[in-house]
Amino acid sequence: MRPVASKQPHQLRIANVPLWQWAVLISATLGLSASSRLLTLPDLAFSALWPASGIFLGAVLALGKRSLWVLVPCMMLWSAVLMGEAWPMALFGASGLAIGSIFARSLIERGKKNISGRGTLSPLHYLPNLYLKGAVLGSGVSAIFGAIGYILAIPEAASFQWQDIWLVYWLLEGLGVILFAPIFFFILRRPKFTRQSIAKDFSKRSVIIWLLMVVLTITLSITLGQLGDNRYAPILAFALFPLVCWFAAEGSPPSLDIVIPLFAIVFVVFSLYQWGGLPPVEDINGLLRVLLQVGILAVMAQLVANINHQRHLLLDRFRRQAYQDYRTGLANDRGLYESITGLLEHDRQGSHYLAYISLIDIHIIKELLALDGAITVESVLTQQLQQFAFDNAVVARLSEGRFAVLLPNIQTAQAHVAIEELSERLSRPVDEAGMRSNLRITIGVTPVDGQLYSPQQYVSVAAQAANYAKQHSLNIYWVDNPKQVAAEHYTKLNHFGLLKEAIDHDELELFAQEIRSLKPGETGTAFEVLIRMRDEQGKLLVPAHFMPAAQAFGLMPALDRWVIRHTLAFLASHSHMLSQVNKCAINLSGASLSDPDLSRYIGEQIELHQIPPGKLTFEITETEAITSTQLATQFMVDLHQLGCRVALDDFGTGLASFEYLRQFHFDEIKIDGVFIRELANSEVDVSIVDAICKVARSMKLKTVAEFVENENLSEQLAGLGVDYAQGYGIGKPQPIGNFFIHADASS
Repeated sequence: MRPVASKQPHQLRIANVPLWQWAVLISATLGLSASSRLLTLPDLAFSALWPASGIFLGAVLALGKRSLWVLVPCMMLWSAVLMGEAWPMALFGASGLAIGSIFARSLIERGKKNISGRGTLSPLHYLPNLYLKGAVLGSGVSAIFGAIGYILAIPEAASFQWQDIWLVYWLLEGLGVILFAPIFFFILRRPKFTRQSIAKDFSKRSVIIWLLMVVLTITLSITLGQLGDNRYAPILAFALFPLVCWFAAEGSPPSLDIVIPLFAIVFVVFSLYQWGGLPPVEDINGLLRVLLQVGILAVMAQLVANINHQRHLLLDRFRRQAYQDYRTGLANDRGLYESITGLLEHDRQGSHYLAYISLIDIHIIKELLALDGAITVESVLTQQLQQFAFDNAVVARLSEGRFAVLLPNIQTAQAHVAIEELSERLSRPVDEAGMRSNLRITIGVTPVDGQLYSPQQYVSVAAQAANYAKQHSLNIYWVDNPKQVAAEHYTKLNHFGLLKEAIDHDELELFAQEIRSLKPGETGTAFEVLIRMRDEQGKLLVPAHFMPAAQAFGLMPALDRWVIRHTLAFLASHSHMLSQVNKCAINLSGASLSDPDLSRYIGEQIELHQIPPGKLTFEITETEAITSTQLATQFMVDLHQLGCRVALDDFGTGLASFEYLRQFHFDEIKIDGVFIRELANSEVDVSIVDAICKVARSMKLKTVAEFVENENLSEQLAGLGVDYAQGYGIGKPQPIGNFFIHADASS
């Protein structure tokens, strides 16, 4: 679903190069070469600044050797026809520029592998290319041909040493490469980038201030020089040097590549025409001195620019690393948050969706295939996600086995199709890791609808949706109202904090609910211990409000231990009633069954408080998964060895039902209230309860019916063979102290 690329406006081309670039080459070569003749001494046959050497190298690097089809004839035309130079001098000069540029280009191309990883904007901004291969070696070759042409065409050359002529040519052409090659490379190779960079730089307030300072400095220097002030005028003229270096630290490479030759021209003009109080240039030695100063200025500015460029590259790399996952190259959580924030700020009312992807078995994969195998699996998933063909989709890796995909500006129907396709694609076996079975993937999807205040909240909602899908064996779960889910999660977090604090400070409250025997003649007190917690306003909260937080954040083992410790302590403090207690039932979570130290802890508490273990029944909630069968089995064996009893709670609606009865040794089962509430009106429920009782009797297990709301139900249950009843029709939960007072009064 990628957009069709817009057609570019048609451009006239010659040799696959836009016509305007050929026009730039021709006009720049002729115009700048002619203008350079203004920058020389009257009796010299060469220019102080020679742009042609830089134009040749920049063009050959940007356009290849085909650029010489235009450059060489232009150079010949300018030298022989417009300037009236002898044909040998024109021929050798143009040929030397071409050969030197080709030689420098071949050296630079050969070294590309060495600079490919440096992030340079162009080969000429890797300074060894510009200085050594371009200005020294390439210009040295060009200078040989230029010197030969000069010697052949100018009779007066016989009075000079050949090497002196060659060195002067070398200096002039090398300086021309340093000053003009980078900007012409940019103009011809990356014209749009060059135009945008220059426009962006000169729209900055700091650069505008800098430009005003430059104009002011030049104006004051010229004015003071004309007034004959030879003290401050030269100081202002030389102040251009640090101004150029300052711009080198602020501007982009294309802008700097224009500023440096302009400042070189200004400084040469100041020197040749004695502006700004600079000393006069009377001969070639004075001119060479000025050119060396200009060269030093250019090199200093380029060094500063190169250092600044590398600093920006390093900062950009750090910035990318801060928003990029180190292993996959995808966005990380910060990158995802930034993308969601952008949507919320600029398109809050748009149709956007966030998918949270969870690889359920990542830890098992890591154990089976080791770290390399897990990395391979994640790499394959990354490739699948990167091929996800939706425009502007942001793909992120949040943690091990956890990914996210942000789908901006997509209709709901399209989002459903896309996520279904993505789920199917990610679930495929990973042959690269030797996995032949499908991966177990769950996806939680939430709309990014502007109702929440932060990107973290949307990611949290999508993660909760993925977790819900995992718990209910779904591939995908869609959230309709993220605000409601976030509010519920906030409540859960709040209750988690309250619960943890209540556990730490012993602020939970024990309640008890009566369990009544349905067999005639059986006496004594039986009850189930329940737990309550108070919120910030002191309101009593039932377990349904805070138990999800305990389960979600791993507080169930600590909560179970708190209940065991305080229940046994309470029984010990009411020893006069202990003889009347037949059964004290305490709930245990599935998570506690996998705690290898819990049975030892129970034994220690029994011994500490001197409670007869036969009075204790520990109820295991059948609706929770037992994570380790081996540990759970050993735990029940340990409880029976202590003398305690074990009951299976919520029987009939959980994850294993009758399979648990075969697998574990229980003493009683509690029939879930879903089969009890409508027992008087449902033959199906009667049949189910009757079947459960028959199985229990065959296994010599006691039965307890939950949610018994009236006496009629009690009689019906007794007729079906149920041993005990519990519910509001028997007795409502009450503080355990009150329960014992009432039990004592009844006895």
